[in-house]
Amino acid sequence: MNATLYGSARISYIVAKEGQLPGVLERKVWDRPIEGLLIVAGITLLVANLFDVTSISTMGSAGFLLIFTAVNYANFRLYKRTGANRVLAVVGAVVCAGALGALVWETLRTTPANVLVLVVMGALAFTIEGLYRAITGREIRPVFRKDGCPE
Repeated sequence: MNATLYGSARISYIVAKEGQLPGVLERKVWDRPIEGLLIVAGITLLVANLFDVTSISTMGSAGFLLIFTAVNYANFRLYKRTGANRVLAVVGAVVCAGALGALVWETLRTTPANVLVLVVMGALAFTIEGLYRAITGREIRPVFRKDGCPE
């Protein structure tokens, strides 16, 4: 949780600037993008005190594996823009997806309630995202133009 927490300040600032998080996270405090860190710290405190640490660990691991799978797949698809080795990118995506599958399988076998928590948290994330976009009208801005150059 600590590693995620410390990396969150800058990431939430950048993601908010791209229109993917509420604009309030674009603000800087003391000339640093730490407002997102404070918000994530508060949420982390709530989650750490309301959920079992095993559930938090499972959700965190599954989340990272899902993200790594998506990033490797995107790198595979955008290899002309990123200069990636397509074989390494697809191997990375497959290995991460396999590790995610193994995590879910082992969790189903040992603590099935944690899989339910994972599914509920995933559904909640998509629901909040949909509501946020519907209410604010914010859209994800493209990072690359059609010619592959940065916007």
